[in-house]
Amino acid sequence: MAELRRIVLCADDYGLSPGVNRAIRDLLTRRRINATSAMMVTPAIDRAEADALAAIKAEQPNISIGLHVTLTTPFRPLTKDYAPLRNGAFMSIGQTLGAAILRQLKPALIAAEIRAQVDKFMATFDFSPDYLDGHQHVQIFPQVRDAFLDVVSRDLPKAWCGNADG
Repeated sequence: MAELRRIVLCADDYGLSPGVNRAIRDLLTRRRINATSAMMVTPAIDRAEADALAAIKAEQPNISIGLHVTLTTPFRPLTKDYAPLRNGAFMSIGQTLGAAILRQLKPALIAAEIRAQVDKFMATFDFSPDYLDGHQHVQIFPQVRDAFLDVVSRDLPKAWCGNADG
């Protein structure tokens, strides 16, 4: 007998805008997807949005709600010392990748920012994320990867580290 596999269909970027949030909630409610990952540095994430997702999860406990770690423009960091920045915001994906390849990033600052996003997720949702992934696959970049894995292994050892970005 073949082993059953669970397929996870995730819509990233919850919190990006009210329209994105509504669309993701609609897809979850209609069981077209079974996971979403929330960006905690965006303008459209707050307690009301978290409560709306929690209500769907209460009806469908198999839904996963994760943290979509965001370290690229046009968003701004939650931590005051994060660097490097461009005009007060994270760098572009290309600039971030270039700096990571050249080992110009500071893993301690990246880890602090990821922890701040985890903390904001937990304060907003009142539970730990079911998993962490990275916006624009940033979690696989050199230096970022090390900080990402450090935070997960120390602060969220039971969280699944995935990559639901498509």
